[in-house]
Amino acid sequence: MLSSWKTSFEKIRSELELAKRKKQTLDELLAKNRMSRPTYEHLVGSLNENISEFESHKKTLQQKMNERAEELKSQAELLKLFLATLEMKNIAKEVKSETYEKNKQVFELGLEATENELAEINNALTKIS
Repeated sequence: MLSSWKTSFEKIRSELELAKRKKQTLDELLAKNRMSRPTYEHLVGSLNENISEFESHKKTLQQKMNERAEELKSQAELLKLFLATLEMKNIAKEVKSETYEKNKQVFELGLEATENELAEINNALTKIS
């Protein structure tokens, strides 16, 4: 899932930036009388359609990223609960030391990966907003 949203995010962001730069260039060319009004209107119309399409894709991606962030928050809370339960079982001597260490490591790695992805999504959402 990580690479999926990340790839989409980078593509939409770069395509949107490129389209906006092209529009700015067209505006400058028209302002400097280096392009006729009809040519400008033709090119900018198509470009505005592209920008609208990218903005729509951006909104959809933001929504999906927000949903993923909520999933990750729930996942992190669940992993913390598992860790706490494991700690209680270890203190009560309900699990072997070896089992405790293996499970603790797995839960901690899962929690770290979850929190890292959540941080990346939050960072990306601030960039794309």
